[in-house]
Amino acid sequence: VLKPTGSIYLHCDPTASHYLKVVMDTIFGPENFRNEIVWQRTSAKGLAFTRFASNHDVILRYTKSDSWIWNPQYAPHDPEYIRKFYRHVEPETGRRYRLDNLANPNKNRPNLTYEFLGVTRVWRWTKKRMQAAYEQGLVVQRKPGAVPAFKRYLDEQEGTPIGDTWIDIHPVQSQAKENLGYPTQKPLELLERIIQASSNPGDLVLDPFCGCGTTIAAAQKLGRQWIGIDISPTACRVMAKR
Repeated sequence: VLKPTGSIYLHCDPTASHYLKVVMDTIFGPENFRNEIVWQRTSAKGLAFTRFASNHDVILRYTKSDSWIWNPQYAPHDPEYIRKFYRHVEPETGRRYRLDNLANPNKNRPNLTYEFLGVTRVWRWTKKRMQAAYEQGLVVQRKPGAVPAFKRYLDEQEGTPIGDTWIDIHPVQSQAKENLGYPTQKPLELLERIIQASSNPGDLVLDPFCGCGTTIAAAQKLGRQWIGIDISPTACRVMAKR
């Protein structure tokens, strides 16, 4: 079921992650270990008087080969970052943008050295491309004699790449709409991130211990095929209803 381009994710308590990694290294090979993801599932609590409080779980990611599907995931930009770097707003459209340098860091480029809007520089682009961008309104000169700059729109940027420490996905709370009352239920957002990162629409997702079926619900929502397995009659009833 696991394609050569597939990934496998294993969720565990941090106290068991070392032992599970030994087992998985034996099965998949240590060279196919890709990530140890820390998922902060709750605020720090419990046993804080005797040690640092535990507030995270561990997700181990392996691949089956040295070639795998990978779709980078991004989080929205921090509001402070937007305020600091995307200070300009286009009056006609309301689009926020920043002005980026168009000068080439390599000064030894005779073919890219020319005058544009009265300024001679070693530019990043050819003169033809520069002129086309200028006519599209993407190259601006704020005043005569100023160095032209590139208008980079915020809504065209992908966001902040998501790393291996996840603090933005919260566990399923008792009052949450998606709560099914299943003790080991994971948030739908967690499985959506995993599935989106490591598969494409139409791919097959397998969860051999699927509990209340969050993995297969996420796979269905994202247009993947799926197989869910569980030995518990209660889990099967919950999944069928879901």
